Amino acid sequence: MMVGAHHDDNELMAGTIARHVAAGWRVVSVVATGSENRDNSPVREAESLAAAKLLQMETVFLRYPDDGFNDDEPACQAMVRTMREYNPDMVITHPPADYHVDHMAVSRCVLLATQRCWVGTYDCGGEPCSTVPRLYYSDAWFIPFKPDVYVPVGDRLELKKQALEYHQSQLPERGDDDMVAMEMIRARYRGIEAAVGYAEAFRFVPRGWQRRVAELLE
Repeated sequence: MMVGAHHDDNELMAGTIARHVAAGWRVVSVVATGSENRDNSPVREAESLAAAKLLQMETVFLRYPDDGFNDDEPACQAMVRTMREYNPDMVITHPPADYHVDHMAVSRCVLLATQRCWVGTYDCGGEPCSTVPRLYYSDAWFIPFKPDVYVPVGDRLELKKQALEYHQSQLPERGDDDMVAMEMIRARYRGIEAAVGYAEAFRFVPRGWQRRVAELLE
């Protein structure tokens, strides 16, 4: 399960998504917010659905306000119910320190939800998850991020470009600093760190008995 604050956030991990789908995983993309412009919400959702179809993943739209997601109790309960519906083995979301307030609020909400989703006494609806999902934080723009897991994505770059390019409402002017160009630079940089051509980077959130396993996040 990928949990992103905004419609294009999860596609930034498209290479990792594609590798997991190819390995037989079921991948669910959860988008926490809608759009700051109500008239634009159907456009953003259509873009996400098109990218999801390309990547062969499912989508869940929670439709909280953009630039206004609050990790309060009702939002955390909604996140828990979503996790209980899909019973994920692992969850990937934003790191707790990020450049966007929605990203940080979603990160806090997901951390709480992964701790609560399997607890039977936490009664907010749905059957508790069968186990505690492994939690990973995804790479972040504009701030320091120290990864400890790299997923090679060199053979998935074109697919990643296509997935990101479905979000045309976020690419009004293509150039060296648009989302797609920035992702190609970051993938190469992370690849150099990992001694491969291109990579996506993550950080495992350790919890007692859980261990980190790569190349696929397990």
